[in-house]
Amino acid sequence: MKSVIQFLVILATLAGMIILALLAKSTDEANTNASVIYGVLAILVVAALVLLFRWDKKRIQDEELELQRRVDARIKAELNYKQPVEFYAKPTQFVFLAFMLILSFGAIYFGAYLLIDLPVTNWLVGSSFLSGGIVFSIALIVSGKRLIGRPVISLDIRGLAHFRFGFIPWSEVNEIFLQTVTIKGNEVFFLKIGTRNNEFYQTRLPRWLRVFHKMEPGGLSLALPLSKENAHVVEGIADAYAEYAGAPTLGNIISRKLAEEISTLQTGQQRMQRLQDLMKESSQDFINRRQAISRAYIVSAMILILGVIGICAGAWITSK
Repeated sequence: MKSVIQFLVILATLAGMIILALLAKSTDEANTNASVIYGVLAILVVAALVLLFRWDKKRIQDEELELQRRVDARIKAELNYKQPVEFYAKPTQFVFLAFMLILSFGAIYFGAYLLIDLPVTNWLVGSSFLSGGIVFSIALIVSGKRLIGRPVISLDIRGLAHFRFGFIPWSEVNEIFLQTVTIKGNEVFFLKIGTRNNEFYQTRLPRWLRVFHKMEPGGLSLALPLSKENAHVVEGIADAYAEYAGAPTLGNIISRKLAEEISTLQTGQQRMQRLQDLMKESSQDFINRRQAISRAYIVSAMILILGVIGICAGAWITSK
């Protein structure tokens, strides 16, 4: 359905552009009848676009409700078994890794070509492509090796095991939430885990990945190359197991604090007022954490983009 709506929007947009061009031409030629016809058609195209966007909005709402229903059902089913739950990478992830590996090999070839053909004084660009291609190739091969035939994440009553960070017990976890990053229309999911000692778990990462993770506030970012449904199921199961194990998460702490404080209050009005105050405090803390994480991602993306632009500019200047 999404592809059909996108196709219809493209058709309506193209039709609108053609009609506007014909309308402008008929106006210049003082052709009143044609101008009226094209004007009516332009109004119909605009109305069609409005209907398509409203249709798409309703489709998104229906899909979200259906997704939430399936996620809730799967979470209940998995928790009833009380067995370790494993999630494997979606097939498109391996296609993406293969594509990036081909690009890395291309960078190695291009770097070697520049080093061979250019004079010694211009070896900087060639060495940059060569070293970057080698580093990315090694990283992609290691990631693929860890994902092939192995779960991305496994959860049970004791804790969770991630393909990069290893095993993390619930007793060390103090925050859990799912983060979604949209890149060119594609959603990438991360399970954000706050622990009592984030540095200890970051040492399990390769050195080149530690730099990016240290720039991110709010704990560990567990990459989830899973479908949207599976990513939300992971979050739900993680929350349920953490709560069952008594993990010191923000939600559990607030629940205990709320129960203790409300039990000391005498009247219902006092209890309701204190409940509202606590909800405001937790909401503001939640907003501040998300804003800090968003700023860190923007800075990381800008540094990466500027680095790519710098390499391309250096290669273009050197070729002149």
